[in-house]
Amino acid sequence: MDAKTFGAFLAATRRERGLTQAELAEQIHVTDKAVSRWERGIGFPDINTLEPLADALGLSLSQLMHAGSAQEAPSDETLEDFVTMLRPGRILWSGARSALFWLTVAQGLRMIFSLPAQAAIDWSWTGSVLSPERTGSTLLAALACVGISAFILQLWHVLEQGLLFVQRGIFFRATLPLLHARYPMLYAAGEFVFHLFSCWLMLQPLITESIILMLN
Repeated sequence: MDAKTFGAFLAATRRERGLTQAELAEQIHVTDKAVSRWERGIGFPDINTLEPLADALGLSLSQLMHAGSAQEAPSDETLEDFVTMLRPGRILWSGARSALFWLTVAQGLRMIFSLPAQAAIDWSWTGSVLSPERTGSTLLAALACVGISAFILQLWHVLEQGLLFVQRGIFFRATLPLLHARYPMLYAAGEFVFHLFSCWLMLQPLITESIILMLN
């Protein structure tokens, strides 16, 4: 595939998605001038940019690299397409974490308006009976859960942005694509576990609020 063909396909796909060059560039962390050069057929994206570019355009990696060609993909590329389904760009992990945060906020408001000013926040088993051991301010408990959720959300945002920044270094630009190419399933699984763990952490304040509501 020549650069002109790739550039024409990229420009057409971008317009179909309703994106400007600047918007696409912002999503994949390059300049709009770089996108303009690709669309004019002046060179290709580097290997570390291909996956984010495919994600931003809603394409599989093979569709992008073949410029949307209808040719049947070899079995190894079919496997690659399957693996890409687990990439963060295919699952809106940031949206999932944000949804869990706002659910925590909503549950906190429900706690404040449905429970007394003082609510049981700690319990112990006495024989076979679960009894409240400590009470506390409902407002403070709700604010603590929301605060913890907001902290975790910001922490994962910083970690993701930091990882993107580190990837711009020469070492990571060479190493990460190599790891993905040689161990695609392991690479995708690592990303999947990373984001799944972040959502599990975001669930903890929400679960705490739900338990307080259920046992009061």
